[in-house]
Amino acid sequence: MGKFRFGVTLFPAMSERREWVDTVKRAEAAGYEVVTVIDHFGTSGGIFSSLMAAYEAAPSLRVGTLVLNVDFWNPALLAREVATADVLTDGSFELGLGAGWSMPDYSAIGMERRPAAERVAKLEEAIGLLRKLLAGGPVSHAGTYYTCETEELPPTKQSSIPIVVGGGSRPVLELAGRCADIVSLHRNLQRGVAASWQAEAATEVDRVAERVDWVRAAAGERFDALELHTLLQGIVFTGEPREAAAELGRANDLDADAVLASPHYLLGTEDEMAATLIERRERWGISYMTLVGPSAMETFAPVAARLAGA
Repeated sequence: MGKFRFGVTLFPAMSERREWVDTVKRAEAAGYEVVTVIDHFGTSGGIFSSLMAAYEAAPSLRVGTLVLNVDFWNPALLAREVATADVLTDGSFELGLGAGWSMPDYSAIGMERRPAAERVAKLEEAIGLLRKLLAGGPVSHAGTYYTCETEELPPTKQSSIPIVVGGGSRPVLELAGRCADIVSLHRNLQRGVAASWQAEAATEVDRVAERVDWVRAAAGERFDALELHTLLQGIVFTGEPREAAAELGRANDLDADAVLASPHYLLGTEDEMAATLIERRERWGISYMTLVGPSAMETFAPVAARLAGA
């Protein structure tokens, strides 16, 4: 069972450098271990420039992507960026990848969102190619989706870049079990719009164990070496968690039981939150959690500090 680890995923669509630097420094001061950025148009700015600035501002942090849409990144060009980012962050880089889901993102660049099976197959080929490219030496590849002939890339600082694969569908999670170092358990967002968070939640919150089983079966003997991750989408400190869950649920088309059972929400006192996270780790094996956005960073910090590394 993995040790607890906590991070914050941020939205680097800032208007001034100081705004980004201050937010990252707040995360470091609050005791978080990882700052990641998302890959969505409109809510995210430049990925690698933001991460380099984050590391310069707060060098105790690991930094990474959570997650890149593989459709938007050629593996050979991405490997070059990742190798350089790993060196410039002194070996603190984590690469998160996904098959892509957001229709607004695809529309923003005039790109067709292909069927899910094709996007998952493309993700698998991309991961295999990235592993080869980041391992050093020239790479010759002619696959279904990618062709490249590259010379040796500059060496990475880490001997192997940790790869995070996130998703909620069975094909993506089975792929993650086979290929990833860190598996991010999500809801199934293949409807292509953010509203499907709510639409899926009522039926999906009880399927976490099933999703873990998909990962376990695909991973085989390597399952115990995987780190299981999820997003903490909503955090509410309260002495009346059921009442707060009902209120939160009304805004998200969920009942109180669905909110309380979901791994993406956390409600209660500091003691109750810590106990809930320990219980979830025992039940599902999830030990790495990421807060979505900076709003709860400081208030949740005592819970994270209490459990981190345990």
